[in-house]
Amino acid sequence: MRQILVMLSFLVVGVDATVGQNIEVRLISGIGISPSNLDSKSDWIENEIHSNLIPVGLDANYFFFPEKRLKLFFGTGLEYSNNSYFQNVMDLDYGYNLQSIRFSQQHLGIPIRIGSEWNFFNGNSIGFQFRHQYNFAMKKEAVIQPKDYGYDPSVNLKYNYTLTSRTWNFRSNALSLYLKTQLANNLYLLTAIDFEFRPWSGEYDFRTGQIRTKTDITTGEQYQEEASYVLEGILTENNILGLKLGLTKYF
Repeated sequence: MRQILVMLSFLVVGVDATVGQNIEVRLISGIGISPSNLDSKSDWIENEIHSNLIPVGLDANYFFFPEKRLKLFFGTGLEYSNNSYFQNVMDLDYGYNLQSIRFSQQHLGIPIRIGSEWNFFNGNSIGFQFRHQYNFAMKKEAVIQPKDYGYDPSVNLKYNYTLTSRTWNFRSNALSLYLKTQLANNLYLLTAIDFEFRPWSGEYDFRTGQIRTKTDITTGEQYQEEASYVLEGILTENNILGLKLGLTKYF
């Protein structure tokens, strides 16, 4: 990877000597959803939602042949992402939902981006880009474990749970199609649709223990029944279809 970056840097310097340069800076935010969230066979992760948030996300692109209608560019930047998941605590006797547990994974991404852009009307343009990104896990492991039991009085049920989430470093690739609309001199609104191909970004373990108090119909005496359930090494789904909005400016 280091050798590739060095070669690309020399290429940029060499082309700059002959055709000039045009630097673009983008500030972008957006939201995305995993296609798996649309799958009704989601098993224990009944609502899996991914959201990409980039409150300080910054992209910088170098344009080749900026005077042409069809331009090529190369760039990099920083991207913060937060992927959210929901794991349900289910009643192990009757099977209904007792509580939804939310957990998340945070990554800081460093991309390498290449693409092309075509100016079709005044300052407006349409573009296509490919992004390869290395994503660093910001927190390797998180444990969610309440101090007290939950309680469902309708069926005299006490329950507890523990969820351990582990986040990994990983590489991802994305394809994007975007529209750039001019707002002012050298200032543009960018609207993009992209699909990010991501491997598993982590795993989690989940366990629950449940104690139900029942009454014997014949004797009227109360007794307790215990049950437990364990999930281990459940991989988190990650491909993301996203919509992004941002501002971009040329320098």
